[in-house]
Amino acid sequence: MQDVKDTASGLAKGSLACGIAAIVPFIGWALGLAAIIMGIIDLVKISKGESGNAGKKFDIIGIVLGVVLPWILSMIIIATVWGFAASALGGALSY
Repeated sequence: MQDVKDTASGLAKGSLACGIAAIVPFIGWALGLAAIIMGIIDLVKISKGESGNAGKKFDIIGIVLGVVLPWILSMIIIATVWGFAASALGGALSY
């Protein structure tokens, strides 16, 4: 059996996977939230010594991606919808 200190935990890997998958439209916010929650839980476990330090990088990257990717995707969707609405209304929405 492997020592807990030498491997990344399932929470760390799950946080990273959900953080990367947070770019998926319409479910990205839920996946981002899951990445943040799993990352924070695992970071707390690492600080208590219950989980391995190898997963700390995965947790941090998962948290960052879980915050950033849904916001970027939302801004792209808003800009696209705004652009289509402006062109459909003949430029009435542009300043």
